Amino acid sequence: MKQITVLILDDHPEVSSRLAKGLSGIVGFHVVGHTTNPVMAAEFAHQWHPQVIIADFSRVKGERSAMARWLKDNSPESHLVIYSTLYLDDERNDFLRAGAASCLLKGMTLNELAAELRKICSDKPAIAAQHTI
Repeated sequence: MKQITVLILDDHPEVSSRLAKGLSGIVGFHVVGHTTNPVMAAEFAHQWHPQVIIADFSRVKGERSAMARWLKDNSPESHLVIYSTLYLDDERNDFLRAGAASCLLKGMTLNELAAELRKICSDKPAIAAQHTI
């Protein structure tokens, strides 16, 4: 089984660390890095080319989808997965238009998250992730 490489961006250090540790313990996943800093995440993504970037922009001030677009532009080959506790109004559509492959809600088990990530990686190429909503 080919490993899915993952980069995690979450503004809560404990969440980022626990998610990295949890996914690393699941067969078929390799977490290449985790950070709370979006600039570092973009640098890591540019350097390591992960298949998946899991990002939570909960504490971003302003338009969160703009941050998603910026991160996706910095790593077009990666599947960007927005992983948040909630979405406001039309945010899911905004994230998808910004290039996210999926928007998932926190609260799922690690095995459920892993299953979603496998599906995302097998469904479509990340570079062709153009969404019209």
